[in-house]
Amino acid sequence: VDPMAIRLALISHHYRSDWEWTDAVLADAQARLDRWRAAVARSADGVTQAPPARAVLETVRERLADDLDAPGAIAAVDAWADAVLTTPGGASAADAALIRDTADALLGVAL
Repeated sequence: VDPMAIRLALISHHYRSDWEWTDAVLADAQARLDRWRAAVARSADGVTQAPPARAVLETVRERLADDLDAPGAIAAVDAWADAVLTTPGGASAADAALIRDTADALLGVAL
């Protein structure tokens, strides 16, 4: 199992909430990791209509500053990835790089 999927499974729950480890939790995390990696890989050099990565970075910072709301931070990256995967052309290369760096530096998830 990819260690990044395990990390995503662990941080997808708020640290103060009770939860139980199941195979489904790990499968969901692996699917999320695959989706994030696909979105980051789907970059284009031209004009895109994908949401700006700077806004995602700010949301991730805000969520983590608010009682370490990692699930909220993950949701921001999820929304970006979903938008990129459904937007013609994908994200700009610069935005994809910023999301990759954000996931790595702030969430500890290497894409």
